[in-house]
Amino acid sequence: MRKQWFYRLLLSYLPIFVVASSIVVLISIMTVRLTIGNEANRVNEVATKQMLQSVDDSLRSIDQLIVKEILNSVTFDKFFDPAKETNKYLDSIEMSERIRNIIHATPLIDSLYLYRFRDQIVLTRDERISIDQFPDRDFLIDVIHHHSKSKWSDLRKVSEINAYSNETVTRNVLTLTSKVPTISGGQGLIVVNVRPYAIESMIEQMANAQYSHLDFVDKANVSIASFGEREDAAEAKKIHSFSVSSEYTGWRMYSSVNNSKVYGFSSTIFYVCYGLWLLVIAFGAYWIYAITRKNYKPIEALTDRLERFKSQKSIELLGGEKRNDFDFIEEAIDQLIDQFDGQQLLRKENIKYRNTKLLLDLLEGNIVNRDDEFIATLFEQHDQARVALVEIDRYSSFMARYNKRDQFLLKYAILRVCQEVAEEHHVRVWTEWIQGNHMVVLFQSGNPSSKVEVITQEVCEWIQGNLDMTITIGIGSLAQEIHEIADSYKTAIHAVKMKFKFGSNRIISADHIQHLKEEELIVQPQSLRSIAQTFRQGDSGWTIKIQEFVQQTSEASLSKDSVLNLLKLILFSMDREMSETASDLKAIWKRGLDSLNEGLEPLETEAELYPYFYAQLTAIFDAMNKRKEEDSQTALIYKIKAFLDEHYDDTDLSMTGIGDLFQINPSFMSRIFKEEIGMNMMDYLVMARVERAKQLLKETRDTVQSIAGQVGYQHTISFIRVFKKSTGLTPGEYRKISSEIP
Repeated sequence: MRKQWFYRLLLSYLPIFVVASSIVVLISIMTVRLTIGNEANRVNEVATKQMLQSVDDSLRSIDQLIVKEILNSVTFDKFFDPAKETNKYLDSIEMSERIRNIIHATPLIDSLYLYRFRDQIVLTRDERISIDQFPDRDFLIDVIHHHSKSKWSDLRKVSEINAYSNETVTRNVLTLTSKVPTISGGQGLIVVNVRPYAIESMIEQMANAQYSHLDFVDKANVSIASFGEREDAAEAKKIHSFSVSSEYTGWRMYSSVNNSKVYGFSSTIFYVCYGLWLLVIAFGAYWIYAITRKNYKPIEALTDRLERFKSQKSIELLGGEKRNDFDFIEEAIDQLIDQFDGQQLLRKENIKYRNTKLLLDLLEGNIVNRDDEFIATLFEQHDQARVALVEIDRYSSFMARYNKRDQFLLKYAILRVCQEVAEEHHVRVWTEWIQGNHMVVLFQSGNPSSKVEVITQEVCEWIQGNLDMTITIGIGSLAQEIHEIADSYKTAIHAVKMKFKFGSNRIISADHIQHLKEEELIVQPQSLRSIAQTFRQGDSGWTIKIQEFVQQTSEASLSKDSVLNLLKLILFSMDREMSETASDLKAIWKRGLDSLNEGLEPLETEAELYPYFYAQLTAIFDAMNKRKEEDSQTALIYKIKAFLDEHYDDTDLSMTGIGDLFQINPSFMSRIFKEEIGMNMMDYLVMARVERAKQLLKETRDTVQSIAGQVGYQHTISFIRVFKKSTGLTPGEYRKISSEIP
């Protein structure tokens, strides 16, 4: 009986082993073949990229050499800059010698010539010639009139007259064009022609034509270099399995593996492996037989021991009931499962709190133990990470509309949507609400940069379409290592803050706003005082000054906090100016100011903040003007102000004359004018005359004497003294630095 069970056990697994081994042999042969092919393709791709990089480096070195010559060479300066030219013929000879030295020192360069805009002269290594007689004239004209984004041209033909034989030689070249100076390009061009066969020789030293096909083409798909055996060039392009494009030149390199060479070499390996696998199958069959025979007696002893243990524990596990062996095993397993479930529940709770603390440490840049099991798997397979910060728009309104329970449910819905959308894109995410209106999402993938914006966009669209709310998401920079996650989080915070400039309900990536740096906007006290005085005086010109201020803050890419501080500076200056007005106007201002300050904080974007600020000030301004019209004394003062604005050019204008005209005591008129307008009447008249003089100095060519008479001064010296005291400059100096007439 024991032998019978032994043979049953043996024959139960031996056929399975033989069949499974045979399948494994076939799969292994196919796998090895595919692996060799894939590895060959991968090596070919790496080699192709390296070859293209080497070509780019060589071409960049030429570009850098030319830039260095432009910036540092005195010889170049003499040729291009007329101010530094000594003798045009000697300078040309010296420059030609320098061109020859550059060509001899750089093997890739075929020829080099300079073109000067001011006299349309072309200088080569052998001659100095006009552009009309230059063989490569058409290319120069095309470069001048069509500004290409790339410095390097496609493969082209160039003709050159041999200085000794006077024969025209035509050959293919690749051309680098550099402007002089490098920024403006206003003096001329430097043209460098590179030999295609020199590039081909460089690639040939790195390429292995026996095992791969290679084609190097320009942007017009014209071949620069080609390697590998092929019967037809058109058919050759069809077999290419990989291509890479140069970001520097725009040229492309196509490559593919010579399958006949690769697989012909590997066929011998297949036969060797096949023979070894047959030996393994035979050895495995014998091994199963030997091990089964050897281990059969220990198994029998173990079975006897289990029978004895069952007789001792059956009463404890089964409660003394008569049941079979399966009941005994089932009851024991149930007890083990119950214990395991309790331990798992406790473990999950501990992991949740631990992971939250770990995420906060990562975001704050605290030192994290890399031996930790969770951290060890965070960047497995060299994955990268990126932090996104989700912010609920109009959070104060959100809290007012929903109770605590609904707020929790909505936040949970946002968290789950982020997780599910990320799963659809096969990206791992770690999500946690870290503040009332902020949720952190840590994306982890082999290439998160290409998927994060897509995922976050889908999340925003789902929330906008299914929930009565919106969110703004800031995406941080790419984190290659664990310690870079804190930097990614900081850039995500900065991106969310830029919601003030770009608006809410959108995705703001740190990659797109890295050029936007918050600038320090310096506001002159004179500007603030000018806005406040114009506002107090009832002059509608304050709106133009406010709009100029808003434009400056918008161009400076300031954060919301910085803009609020600047707006409060304006309001403070206005409040100080309005404190000297009549009590009824002061009351109107105070009520409007309180309402304005209360409404600024909840606003989140520029599009909301600036129109609200302007509208509130306009309402206060209109209310104050209406009150002024109702007050006869105030109305009289503004009539006097209008009279001064209109008759500032009257040289006989005086306090007594104005008092007689308006039938008011001059002293009383001066006192109430200062109380209402904020400055003495004569100071206001001087200001009006100086402002008009500034306008005439900028917009006309009238003499200073003429302008003095036009703004109400009989004596030019008095005008100059008053103008300099007001502006710090004489009229002539002011016209020189600010005149609009060329």
